[in-house]
Amino acid sequence: MVSLRAGLSWLIGVALLATLLINLTIQLIHAGPRVRAEAGSNLRLAREFVLTTIANLPDNDNPAPILRRLYANLGSLRHVDIKVLERGESPPPRWSAADHPNDAGPPAWFVKLVDVPPPRVILAPIRVRDSDFGSVAIISNPLDELEEIWSDMTWLASISLVVTLAIIALVLLLVRFSLTPFGALQAGLADLEAGKSGVRIAPRGASEFRQISNALNSLAATLDRVRQENRDLVNELIEIQESERKEIARDLHDEAGPCLFSIRAAAVSLQDALAHSPPNLERLRQISAIVDRASEALQSLVRGLLGRLRPKGLSELGLKTALESLFASWSLSHPEVDLRLLSPHDLSSLDETTAFAAYRLVQESVTNIFRHAKASWAQVSVTFGWDKVDETGEGEAEEAPTLTLVIEDNGIGIAKERRSGMGLLGMFERVQGLGGAMKVERRDGGGTRVIVSLPIRDEEEQDCE
Repeated sequence: MVSLRAGLSWLIGVALLATLLINLTIQLIHAGPRVRAEAGSNLRLAREFVLTTIANLPDNDNPAPILRRLYANLGSLRHVDIKVLERGESPPPRWSAADHPNDAGPPAWFVKLVDVPPPRVILAPIRVRDSDFGSVAIISNPLDELEEIWSDMTWLASISLVVTLAIIALVLLLVRFSLTPFGALQAGLADLEAGKSGVRIAPRGASEFRQISNALNSLAATLDRVRQENRDLVNELIEIQESERKEIARDLHDEAGPCLFSIRAAAVSLQDALAHSPPNLERLRQISAIVDRASEALQSLVRGLLGRLRPKGLSELGLKTALESLFASWSLSHPEVDLRLLSPHDLSSLDETTAFAAYRLVQESVTNIFRHAKASWAQVSVTFGWDKVDETGEGEAEEAPTLTLVIEDNGIGIAKERRSGMGLLGMFERVQGLGGAMKVERRDGGGTRVIVSLPIRDEEEQDCE
């Protein structure tokens, strides 16, 4: 793949070379007519000059020597040659560059390419007192004009070549200087790909590079924040898990332990009672009552643990029943808050994943109300709806069925500048994991409103899992 620097150099070089070729072609096209016009004009002027000279000759026996000296003193004429021919002497059969050697003359291929017209010969007779003393041959010399054209084209090509090389060199230096920020951008992207934190790129260079650098710095800051939030969330989850395990271990130790000890002690007492003959029926009834109470306490403990680990009745009875049971327990433990549950639809058809997520979101939201809101009234609404979802990723949104949760209270409300805690962050992560949307806002009348939209999966998606 060609680099940007090489591509720009080639582009400018080709453009300048094409301009040079166009200029040379234009000069070459006009070279032939120019040579013909110049040669014809000079041939006519030379003829008038020769005729005027002959007409003004003195009365001599032979004026040819005088004419030779005169034309010799004129020197070399441009575009024409003048030769004095003796009487009976014929003009040269052809004229060529060999007769006028010139190292700076145009090459033969250029002469052939321009299509130089053949030399023209005009004879002017030398007559004095009706006597014939020979003639003057005027021969056109088109190579003089062609030499000028060749010289101009050579200089033009040389200067254009030098200018082209100079421009390419300047472009290379400019591109090299302008593309210097690319190295920093590439290094920054490599650091981001490697997962490094605190990656920042100093904005420099052109405005486009500065905008890219600012965008990458913003992206790096967002990634650092997300990584920190993920670490905090993982640590919080670990702490919650450890706390839950400690509570379960404490409950098992404080409640299950005594129950199991009572059952074991009752078993030993039962064996002692059965060892006597006849057995003491009253003692057996007492031992049976002890085992029954211990078993009931142990069963209640296990039921409570299972309810904490998995919502009671969620899989069997559905989301609505599980929420009603949860609200009933909350009403007993928090009588100061008026809790309301609005669920006008049948929620039994929800898949287990969506139902479990909705249950946990309601549980976390209402728990936050108890802890922080200082509210006297709270309401949870669970309804079906339709939201626009872009499933193709091409910007074409289609309406899809959703489960909408609205949890609101009349408490102190959430501060605008307050950073989301681990509870809200965990809720956001859970909603995003299911492809839903969540919004937390302040109510106009005071308090907080949490709006959650969870997509409802069809049977084919459930079967794929």
